[in-house]
Amino acid sequence: RVQLFLTEANKASVPISSDIVNEFAEACKQAFIKQFVEERETKFRPRMSSIGKPLCQLQMEKSGAKADTPPYNAKMRFIFGDLIEALAVAILKSSGVKIDDLQKKVKYVLGKDEINGTYDVKIMDKIWDIKSASPYSFQYKFGEAGGFDAMLKDDPFGYVSQGYLYAGADDKDFGGWIAINKSTGEWSVVETPINDNHHKQKALDQAKENLHALNTNAPFKRKFEDVEEFFNKK
Repeated sequence: RVQLFLTEANKASVPISSDIVNEFAEACKQAFIKQFVEERETKFRPRMSSIGKPLCQLQMEKSGAKADTPPYNAKMRFIFGDLIEALAVAILKSSGVKIDDLQKKVKYVLGKDEINGTYDVKIMDKIWDIKSASPYSFQYKFGEAGGFDAMLKDDPFGYVSQGYLYAGADDKDFGGWIAINKSTGEWSVVETPINDNHHKQKALDQAKENLHALNTNAPFKRKFEDVEEFFNKK
């Protein structure tokens, strides 16, 4: 539906309701406020969007370790992601895709601990995460050369745990990811397998272990070894 809608939009103007236009405008406004105006929360707080990261990284963040200052263009990349997500929702609605719920705040109980988050969209009674992707990430994670197995193999941002937590908190299935190539405008959908109970449980267990380790101040353990860097094979 999205491809057909965009193809028609290339030929001529397409009918879009004023409600969708106004929602998109408000989402862009809120994205700008979030990135440039809102006060940043300084206290470390685990969230569904981050709890699947390597534990040592989370422990460093919690300890207040000073991180490298991001380059000046990082803020632009962050807001690009927010704006592309807002645009994706507007296009999904305009193309006739029924969105059951949007930007819903949820809570998930993991043993004695609980964690909060806000999922992107619910479509066809499943929770979906919208991602903007670089050309490389789009090709090798979300595109034809990637897929669900590629996400499992290399998931430094904890996208898998994040998705299953969002879905579990709303007592729904996790559908997967809707990805947009921020360079070319291409769309891709990465669906979870039909029988994904093993992957779901593993993702939730990892989140539970990380959250418990953070809340109990478990000893720091480095998860990575040094890797030699090469430049022109030297």
